[in-house]
Amino acid sequence: MKLPLILNGEQKILEVDPAEKLLTVLRREKLFSAKSGCEKGICGACTVLLDDRPVPSCIIPAAAARDSVIETLEHFSQSDAYADIIGGFSKAGVRLCGYCNAGKIFVAYDLIRTGTRPSRGRIYEAVRHFNCPCTETDTLVQGILFAASVQQEHGRRKSDGKN
Repeated sequence: MKLPLILNGEQKILEVDPAEKLLTVLRREKLFSAKSGCEKGICGACTVLLDDRPVPSCIIPAAAARDSVIETLEHFSQSDAYADIIGGFSKAGVRLCGYCNAGKIFVAYDLIRTGTRPSRGRIYEAVRHFNCPCTETDTLVQGILFAASVQQEHGRRKSDGKN
């Protein structure tokens, strides 16, 4: 089937099997920031933004992405929002291994994109399923709180169009 979508800012029409997973399609497009992990949508390694919300691409059927906007870490890493998140992570001492980056960065983005500082409890709930040992949960939570502060200092939030 033909799958029209916007992928990393570019309008595309891809030929896909409607039952194949979005992760498979992205890898065929030579986008490798989303990794294959648990294949159950839990670990976060395969996370992408689908219409500006983080989703596990390993369980999303390609057909579900029809007429959607998909953003992978390759593209997102060029944004101000990414710079804010990485700045907060760095301040907290978060060291990402490369495998889990997409999940942790996109969850952080989702928590802070409105410009409202999330509570520790809300952050813990959002990151509790990450099982990658590269970053302790408390350090990641602190990194997200710092990222929210950096974002507020810069006066950026998604609704301003300053991503």
